[in-house]
Amino acid sequence: MKKCIRNFVVILGVIFFVACGNKVESVYQDETCIEWGDFESQELTGCEIAFDEPVMQPNQLVVMDTLLITINRKTEKLLHLFNLNTKKKIGEQMTMGEGPNEMISPSFILGQDSVRLYDMVTSAVCTYGVGEFVSAPSLVPSRRYKLSEADFFSELVLLKDKLVGVSHRPDAPCYMFNAAGQKIGAVGNYPEGPEAYTDLERVDAYRAIPASNGNDRFAVCHFFTDLIDIYSDSGKLVKRLYGPEHFFTRFTEFNDGVQIGSRPNPDYYRDAFYSPVGVGDELWVLYNGKFVNKPGYNLLAKDILVFSWEGVPLRHYILNDGVSRIAVNPEKRKIYGISSDPEYHIVEYSY
Repeated sequence: MKKCIRNFVVILGVIFFVACGNKVESVYQDETCIEWGDFESQELTGCEIAFDEPVMQPNQLVVMDTLLITINRKTEKLLHLFNLNTKKKIGEQMTMGEGPNEMISPSFILGQDSVRLYDMVTSAVCTYGVGEFVSAPSLVPSRRYKLSEADFFSELVLLKDKLVGVSHRPDAPCYMFNAAGQKIGAVGNYPEGPEAYTDLERVDAYRAIPASNGNDRFAVCHFFTDLIDIYSDSGKLVKRLYGPEHFFTRFTEFNDGVQIGSRPNPDYYRDAFYSPVGVGDELWVLYNGKFVNKPGYNLLAKDILVFSWEGVPLRHYILNDGVSRIAVNPEKRKIYGISSDPEYHIVEYSY
C-alpha cells in the first residue's frame, strides 16, 4: 500500500513539473510558444519629422534612401513624395481611377531595384523606376499586368520572381502567382486552433498580412491572434510562432436573413500583428495587443518584434510614440512610422 502511495505521489510530482514547465497551454498544432522574455528589449524615443507641408492622412509608407513615399486615399493624388534630408515635399503622383496609369486602392510591393504597386480593387500590378517618381510629370508603368485571381484583397510580397498574398478564401491561407500574374497554387494550411470553425468563421478569424525576405521565406502575420506562420518559398511551414500574450479572437457565423457573415466575440476581440516588413535577414512586425472594444482603443502600436527568418525571437523595440505602419532603413538604422496622435505625422526612430 505504501509503495502504491509513493508511486502516486511521484506521478503527481511529474504532472506538476510538466504543467509548471509548460508556461502556456498548447492551442495550435505545430506551435512554438514565445514570450516577452525571449526578446532583448530596448526603449526608443522618436521625433516627429517637421516637413514643410502636411503629410495629410497616409495609410502606408516606403523609404528608399532619402525618398519617403506615402499612400493617401483622401487626396487628389494618391502618392506623396518627401525628401528626408531637406524635409521638403517634392511631388505628388497618380490619380484615383481605373485608367492604365491610375489606381483605386494601391499598396506597395517591396523590392530592391524598382517600385511596384498593386491595386487591390482592379488586381493590377505595376512596376516603375525609382527615378520616375521624382522626375516624371505623370507616372507610366514600365510593366503592367493583372492577377488571374479577381477580387484578391491582399497586399502582395515578392519571392524572387513570384508573388504571394493572403487569399481570404477557405481552401488555403495564401495564393502564389508567377511573374505573369497567373496563379500557381494555394499555399499553406490554416491553423488548427481550439474552435471548430465554419469556412466563413475560419477566413475571418485568421485574417492576416504577409511579409517576405524577397527570396525564400515569407511570413503570415495574423490580425486577431498573436500568431505568425513562417513558410519557405515552396510553401512548407518553417515555424509557427504563438505569443507573446497567447490569445485568439473567437468568431461566430450569423445569418440575419439579409446577409451571412461572422462576427467576433467582443470579450475576446483583440488586435495582434500588422505592418510586417522584411529587413534583410530579419522579420519586423508591429504588435498591438489591445482589446478593440475597450475605451481608448486605437490602432497605434508601441511594440516592434524582430525575428530571424527561421523564427528565432531577436529584439523587442518599445516606442514612445505609437504608430500604425512602419518602414525601416537598415543602412541608416532608422525606423519611420505613421502616427495619428493627436494629428497625422511621421515619426523617426534611431535604433
